[in-house]
Parts: sequence; C-alpha cells; structure tokens
Amino acid sequence: MVIRGLVFDIDDTLYDEQDYVRSGFDAVARLVATPEADEHAISSWLRDAFQSGVRGDTLDRLRAAFPAVADRFTTEALIDAYRSHTPSIVLADGMSEALDELRRRGLRLGVLSDGPAASQHAKAVALGLDRWFEPIILTSVFGAAFAKPATAGFEHIANGWALAARELVYVADNPAKDFAGPRRLGWATIRLRHPRQLRFTLEATVADHRPDLDLQTPAEVVAWAVSRT
Repeated sequence: MVIRGLVFDIDDTLYDEQDYVRSGFDAVARLVATPEADEHAISSWLRDAFQSGVRGDTLDRLRAAFPAVADRFTTEALIDAYRSHTPSIVLADGMSEALDELRRRGLRLGVLSDGPAASQHAKAVALGLDRWFEPIILTSVFGAAFAKPATAGFEHIANGWALAARELVYVADNPAKDFAGPRRLGWATIRLRHPRQLRFTLEATVADHRPDLDLQTPAEVVAWAVSRT
C-alpha cells in the first residue's frame, strides 16, 4: 500500500468539537441576554446542560428555563444564531504541524465533512483550512447523496485527484457513519481517537463501520502515512 492522499473530517478530527459547542452557546447568550438573565448566566446554564448530557433539545430547554428568552426568540432563531455565528476555535494540538509535514512530503490533502453548510463553512474559515486542503467538500452543499456513509463524496475526491482507492485514507472520529463509505471503496480508514472527543467511547456496531486503525495523535497519523509513501 502506497498512500498518496489523505482526506479528513472536520468535527472532532481537525479540532475539538466541544470548543465549537461552547463558542455557539456564547453566541446565543450574547444574543438573548437581558438584565434579568445576563450573558454569563445564560452561557453558564447552556454549558452546564451540555456537560450533564443534554443533547438535541438544549435550546428548547433554554427557552423553558428563561421565559424572557422564550418571549423574544423562537427555537429556530436560536438554532440559526448557533449555526451562523463566527466560531472561536483552533486546530487540535499538533494538527497544524502534522498537516505541514504531510504537505511537505507531497501528499494530497482534502476535507469531507457533514453538517449544516453555513456552520461547516464558518469552521473551515476559522481554522484556515484552505492553507492545506483542496478540495474541501461540505456534503450538505452537494445534497443528501453526498452525506456519509454514502460513497459519492469520496469518489468525487478520488476522481479529482486521479488516485486509486488503495492510495487513499480517510481520517475521522465517528464509527457510526464515517468509515463505512470509504471502506466500501477500498480506502484505508483511521479513527483519530482521544478522550476530549464527544464520541470517544462510541464503538462500531457492525464490522463495515470499524476503522482499519485507531490512532491518538496527529503525529501518529503522519508517521503511519509517511511509512507508506
């Protein structure tokens, strides 16, 4: 196996997704704060809810907890504020150096990521991903047929690079959907896995969803890829 191209997920792979969650909660708090419920109180409530395991309906619960917020904002407006904010996020520890080294070695680098287009684009800009990656495929821009675990996005990148499946690897974090598509095409797959991730403890339930390799740091990804160039 000779690796010539690596494609990365964004969330909890290139950066820590919890940082985006905190950034989004702070944006919502700035928007809805009142003298009776100031920005700090709302931001703290949102973070505490998240840390206690609340998922999916957090902003509905916020409105229930703060009637003054519910009187002024719909849940949809709060979701829009969360998704459209300019995120305060940075690349994960060691990631910038790893990407620089992969580029120095002549490897092609791309991104394929699910999620709402506006928020994913804002993340890509905040992280400066165009410094390293071409293309940056946000699957929601292309439509449902590109969303993982479908293979269309991976095929699009492989065809654009004119590389065979055996020359490609996908690096991501979520065994529920990230690895099945590229595995079906014959790509190698790496799960970048560390305790800060939201899905750190999640395990694949079927064989096709299991990555070929679990690694803990960007430096380990570089060492593995370089050993196969």
